[in-house]
Amino acid sequence: MLNFIRKIIQKRQLNVLSRRVKESLTQFGDVLEVRQNTSVRLLRGSTKDDIVIHNNVMLLGCVLCSTHHGKIEIGNNCKIGKGSEILCVDSISIGDYTAIATDVTITDNNNHPLNPQFRLYMRTTAHGSDARSWIHSDHKPIIIGKNCWIGSHARIQKGVTIGDNSIIAACSVVTKDVPANSIAAGNPAKIVKTDIDKIPAPTSCKEFNEYIANKNK
Repeated sequence: MLNFIRKIIQKRQLNVLSRRVKESLTQFGDVLEVRQNTSVRLLRGSTKDDIVIHNNVMLLGCVLCSTHHGKIEIGNNCKIGKGSEILCVDSISIGDYTAIATDVTITDNNNHPLNPQFRLYMRTTAHGSDARSWIHSDHKPIIIGKNCWIGSHARIQKGVTIGDNSIIAACSVVTKDVPANSIAAGNPAKIVKTDIDKIPAPTSCKEFNEYIANKNK
């Protein structure tokens, strides 16, 4: 009985959270799934129009848009895993069917300038001051293609483009572009395999076999 009551309470809490997340957005598709750790944050002049979430998205992490209209777009059938963060002041685009695993960081900025004197001054200011704004750091757009797989604890840095179908291995730090149909791994990440679209699919899944057979008709 106690477990049943807990499930009802959890469901109600998720419904409230889902409503709050949707209230933070003006553009979201059908079946936006959330969990307890989901959050959407709009800071420093960003508005609801700056985040676009398409259909059938599982949003389990944090999406944060800051500093005068940075733009975030998450495509159809994507997953943003638990503990993952998308941190934007410029532009971050994630293509359809891409899966972001747990505890991934995708940030299009350095968070703070490199200049030591500026950083020293920043430490003397109050939280929320202009000096602490990410816009003063180096920032460049991030583009993640369709059907990509970003492994747990990976970090995608500013200015990176990841091509369609590519895989980023767990714990990798991506500082340079990754071509389509490639695997990148390491810190800093390097290309360790290419042409993965030519690797034969497993034949052990009956549902997949039927899907391919129907697709080829």
